[in-house]
Amino acid sequence: MNDLAVTDLRAEQTTDLLGTDVRHPRLSWRMEHGAAQRSYRIRAAADAGLSGPLLWDSGIVSSDVCFDIPYGGPPLASGQRVWWSVEIADDRGQTARSAPAWFEAGLLSTADWRGAWLEAEDDVAAAERAADVTWIWSDTALDPRPHAFRLDLEPGEDIVRVEVLVSGKDHLRQVWLDGEPVALDQPWDYTTPLPYWGTLSPVVVPPGARPRSICALVEADVTGFFPVDGGAFAALVRLHRRDGSVELVASGPRWRVRADPPAGWQAPGFDASAWETAVPSGANTSNDPRPAEPVMQLAAQFDARGPVMAARLYATALGVYDASINGTRVSDAVLSPEISVAERHVFFQTYDVTSLIVEGRNSIDVLVGDGWYAGAFGWRIERYGFGPAPRRFRAQLRLDYADGSHEWVATGPGWQIARSPILRSEIYDGEVVDARRQPADWRPATIGADPGIALLPLTSPPLRPVEELRARSVTEPAPGRFVFDFGQNFSGWVRITANGAVGTTITARFAELLHADGTADLANLRLARATDRFTLAGTGEERLEPRFTYHGFRYVEVEGFPGTPGIEDVVGIVVHNDCRVTGEITFPKAPLLQAITRNALWSQKSNFFAVPTDCPQRDERMGWMGDIQVFADAAAFTMEVGPFLRRFLVEARAAQRSDGGYPIVVPQPRSYPDVTTAGWSEAGVILPWLLWQRYGDTAAIHENWDAMEAWMAHVVHHNPDHVWRNERGLDLGDWLSVDAVKPDDETTPRGLCATAYWAWCAALMAEMAAATGRDAAAARYRELRAAIGGAFAAEYLAADGTAGNGSQTSQILALYMDLVPAGQRAAAAGVLAADIRARGMKLSTGFLGTPYILDVLADAGMLEEVTGLLLQTGYPSWGYMVAQGATTMWERWNGDTGDLAMNSYNHYAFGAVVGFFWRRLAGIAPAAPGFRRIAVRPLYLPEIGPVRARYDSVLGPIATATEGDADGLTALSLSVPPNSVAEVELPDRGRWMHDGQVMPSARFTVPSGEYRFTLAD
Repeated sequence: MNDLAVTDLRAEQTTDLLGTDVRHPRLSWRMEHGAAQRSYRIRAAADAGLSGPLLWDSGIVSSDVCFDIPYGGPPLASGQRVWWSVEIADDRGQTARSAPAWFEAGLLSTADWRGAWLEAEDDVAAAERAADVTWIWSDTALDPRPHAFRLDLEPGEDIVRVEVLVSGKDHLRQVWLDGEPVALDQPWDYTTPLPYWGTLSPVVVPPGARPRSICALVEADVTGFFPVDGGAFAALVRLHRRDGSVELVASGPRWRVRADPPAGWQAPGFDASAWETAVPSGANTSNDPRPAEPVMQLAAQFDARGPVMAARLYATALGVYDASINGTRVSDAVLSPEISVAERHVFFQTYDVTSLIVEGRNSIDVLVGDGWYAGAFGWRIERYGFGPAPRRFRAQLRLDYADGSHEWVATGPGWQIARSPILRSEIYDGEVVDARRQPADWRPATIGADPGIALLPLTSPPLRPVEELRARSVTEPAPGRFVFDFGQNFSGWVRITANGAVGTTITARFAELLHADGTADLANLRLARATDRFTLAGTGEERLEPRFTYHGFRYVEVEGFPGTPGIEDVVGIVVHNDCRVTGEITFPKAPLLQAITRNALWSQKSNFFAVPTDCPQRDERMGWMGDIQVFADAAAFTMEVGPFLRRFLVEARAAQRSDGGYPIVVPQPRSYPDVTTAGWSEAGVILPWLLWQRYGDTAAIHENWDAMEAWMAHVVHHNPDHVWRNERGLDLGDWLSVDAVKPDDETTPRGLCATAYWAWCAALMAEMAAATGRDAAAARYRELRAAIGGAFAAEYLAADGTAGNGSQTSQILALYMDLVPAGQRAAAAGVLAADIRARGMKLSTGFLGTPYILDVLADAGMLEEVTGLLLQTGYPSWGYMVAQGATTMWERWNGDTGDLAMNSYNHYAFGAVVGFFWRRLAGIAPAAPGFRRIAVRPLYLPEIGPVRARYDSVLGPIATATEGDADGLTALSLSVPPNSVAEVELPDRGRWMHDGQVMPSARFTVPSGEYRFTLAD
C-alpha cells in the first residue's frame, strides 16, 4: 500500500496563485493513497520553510472537507506572498503533510498604482483624434427617409492628394465625388441585417482628383429584429499638401444634410447652403470610427543598483500589449490584458520577472496595439467600442533587493515612444508587418488621462500558444497561391519561415472553406478580412508571426512566398486560454461518437478565447451568454473551467443593467443593443450553480449572489402572474431550430421557453441559497418555483401531455425543468418520442432544446430514440456534421447550405451533447458539489457499445469503463478518488458481483477505491 500523501495545493483553484485580489483565498488540496480524510491542519507563514512566526494556524479541524476553505490569516496586503502547508489524518490513523505552496496578492487598491497612463498613438492618430470626427444626422434620429449629406470644399492648388473616409449607420447607399459615384475599398451588401458602420472606410478616389464636393446618401433602420435607434453618418477628409502637411476635415457642422433630397443634389454646382446644418446624431453611436492605427513601441531604461531577490511587473493597457525586459518577453501570454467591460474595468497582469533583471542597466520595451478595446469589433465593426481613444498603457516594476530595500520603475516621464514595424493589427482583419521598418524618431511619450476605471487582476489561465499543427497537405490551385490544409479547424495563426529578398511581401489568408477551384473562400467571414501580410527585411531566414490578431481556420492560402513553400515552412499555432484538460472519453466501437466528442473539444478550444465566444473566425467572436450556459456542462468535463468562467462572470456582473437585466453578450460594445433574452441572460445564474456543482466552489455563489438576486427580481417585477410574458428582450427563443425558415422564427412558444428557464433558475437559486446559509432566500425561491410551476401548467400543459405547441423543445423544457406533473410525464415524453420517430429518428431542436433532449428521453426509458438520434448521420443530426467532414461543431444543423453569413463552422453550442456522454453513457456525474458523491448510473446502449472515461475532478481522478451485450450492461469498472463516495445504480437484470461477492442489490454506495462489477452468470 502506498503511503498517504497530500498534493495539488491550490488557492482559488489555482496552483501558485500570483497577483490575486482575494484577501482570503479559498484553499484546496487532494488526498492520495487514502480512503477518507478525518482531520486537517493548515499552517501559513511568510517564509517557504514556515519556520518564522505563523500568519495562521487553523489548529486540528475534524473534517473531511478538502476544498472551499477560506484562508484564515490576516487579510492579504498588496504584493504579500503567503506560504502554506496542510497536514491531514485519514480514517486509518495515517497522517501526511504536504510540501509548502504559496499564493501572492497583486495590487489591491488604486493607491498602489504609481505608473501613469501613457498614450500609445502616433502623430497622425493624435491629429485625427483632435479633429473630432462626429456622428452626424438631422434632428430626428429615427427619421426613415433617405438622408443626403454634402460637403463643399475649395481645395487649393497645393493639394496633391485627397483621401476620403466615410461610414453610414444603418445603410450607406452611395458616395459621390464631384457628382460621380465612387466605391468603397470593401464592398458590402448594405441591405443586410448586419450593417457595417462602425469604422471609416476609404473611398476610392481617382488618382490626382481634388474633389470640390463630397456627397453621401444614408438611410436609418426604424424597425428590425434588433432594437433600432436611428441613423448616423461620419466622415474624415485628408487634404495632403505639397509641403507634407495634412489638413483634416471631419464630419461636423461644415456638413449639410437634407432628408428626401431633390434630384441632382449630387451635382458639382448644386447649392446646398439652404440645407440644415448637420447635428450630432441622436443614435447610440458611442464609438470612435477612425481607422486602424499602427502598433506603437514604448521603451524605458532603468538601473538595478544591486542584486535583485524578487521583481514583479504589473501591467495593463487600453488596447493590447506585449512587454519585454532586456529583449526577453515577460510571458508567453498573448493579447493581454484580454477583453473586458472597459467602461467599468480593465484587467492587469502580474509577472514574476526576477530572472530577467540584471545588475546595472536594464531596458523595458512594450508593444501596444488595438486589440478589442480600440480595434473594430462586433457586427458593426466599431472602433473604440468599449471606451474612448487613445490607446493607453500603464505599468510598474517593483525591484526587491538583497539588502531588504526596494524601488519602483513606473510608466511616466522618461519613457519614449515610436512606431513599430507592425503597421496595422486588428482582431478581425489581421496584421500587416513591414520588417524593414524599425522604430525610429523616438520622442517622449505623452502622459494621458486616467480613464477612472477599476484595475482588476487577471489570474485565470491566460491566452497562449498551446500546441503546433503541421498541414496535412499543400496544394497550388493557382500560380503562386499555396493552400495549406491543416485538417482541423482551430483558433490561432500560422508561423511562416521564409528567406527572401528585401521588400518581398507574403500574404496569408485564413478560411474555413475552399472555393471549387481550391483557393481560400472567406465568404462566410462576412467583413472579417482575416489576412496577415509580412514584408521581409531581407536579412536571411525570417520567422513571421503576428502579435495582436487571431483567426479561426482550417485552411491558409499563402501568396508571395519566395519559392515553393513546404509543409515545414507554415506551422499552425493553436491559441486559446490555457485551461487544463481534465477529461478523456473514448468509444471503442462507436467512431461517430468519438468524432462528435473530438469536434466539440476543438470548438471549446477555439472559443475559450479571453471569454467564451460563439465563434473564432468571422466578424463576431463575442461572449454570447446563451452559448456558454448550454455548453458549460460538457465544457467542465473536458477542461478545468472554474477560474475561466469565474472571470467571465466578473464581466457579466459588470455588464448587468441597473434594473437587474443580464445582457445577452458579454462584453459588448457600448452601442450594442442593451437587451436581455431568456435562455441567454440566465447564464448569470446557471454558471455559478454549475461551478459550485463541479468544483464545490461556493465563492462563485457569493460573488454572484447580489447580481443573481437582481436578475430574478427583474423578471418577477415584470411578470407578477408567474408566466414570463413581459420584458423578454430580444426573445431569441429556441434559436436556429430545424423548422425555422429564418433564425428567429417561433417554432416553440417563446413564452414557454422563458417561463421554463425562469422556473429552473428559481430552483437553482433555492439550492444555492440553502448551501450558503441563506435560509430565508431558499424558502422564498422554493415558493417562487412552485408558483411558476403552477402558472406554467395552467398556461402551457394539456391533459394529454402536450406542452405548448407540442414541438420537441416544448416537451423537452417542460420535462427537463420538472414542470410536468408525475402523472403526465410518460404522456409528455411520448409526445416527444412520437415526433422524433415521425421525422425519421431526427430532432428538430435549436439552442435551447438540444442540450436536454437525450436526458429527457433516457429518463423516460426511450433508449431506442436516444440511440437513433446519436447514430443518425442524416440532416439534421450531430452525425450529419461529421459525415460532411466537420472537424468542429457547426453553428447550424445545416451549416453546409443556405446563407453563408449565418454559417460558422466552429460553434460549440450543439456540442452540449457531450455532457450527456459523460453523465449518462460513462456514468460520471456529481451527486454532491465537488463530486463528494458521484452519481454512477451508466446507460449502456448496445449499438454504441463500451465507453471508457477518466475525469480529473477536484478530489482526484474518477474513471469508468463499461461493457455489455445486446441486452445492456454486463460489467462496470470504477475508480473512486479519496474523500469521495460513489452512488452506483446498475440495471436490474440479475445479480451483480464485485471481488467474488454478490452485491445486495443493483443500487449501492461504495467509498474510495478500485472496483469491477460484473453480472453473474
